[in-house]
This record gives sequence, C-alpha cells and structure tokens, in this order.
Amino acid sequence: MAAENGFQESITFYTGSYCPYCRVVKKELARLDLDYESVNADDDGREEVIRLSGQRAIPILTIGDDVLVDSSHIVRELRKRYA
Repeated sequence: MAAENGFQESITFYTGSYCPYCRVVKKELARLDLDYESVNADDDGREEVIRLSGQRAIPILTIGDDVLVDSSHIVRELRKRYA
C-alpha cells in the first residue's frame, strides 16, 4: 500500500499469456502506474499459484502478504488502495 513517504508494498502478478482476466488486471496496474513483478504461471509459476491460493486459476496478485484472487476483486482492491 502506498504510504505517506511514497513507499509501495511489493506487488507480484501471476499471469498467463492466454488469460483474458489477466489482461484486465494488467490494464488496471498500468492505469494506476504501479510497479509490479510479473510471473508467468504458464511457465514456472503454477506451483506458486497453487501454494498461494490453493487453486490453479489465475490471475493472482499479491500485495505484501495479501493474496488476491479473481480479476474483479483484484481491480476493486487496487482502486481502493491506490486510486
């Protein structure tokens, strides 16, 4: 979360190349001009996705220690924290 001093918690985005829901989240991250690390779940990130969320579905977004699933929930949370 952006703080008074401009510090932003680390954001990691677990995505896939053919995921339309991932594109929605990616657009919102760009619109809010947020820095994030992208992990391609289609390659080596699927085990991490399962470990974080207990499911294989993407997108998954982590903000600090918070794990967010479902694109509409992720977008709402991004807007609440950073808009």
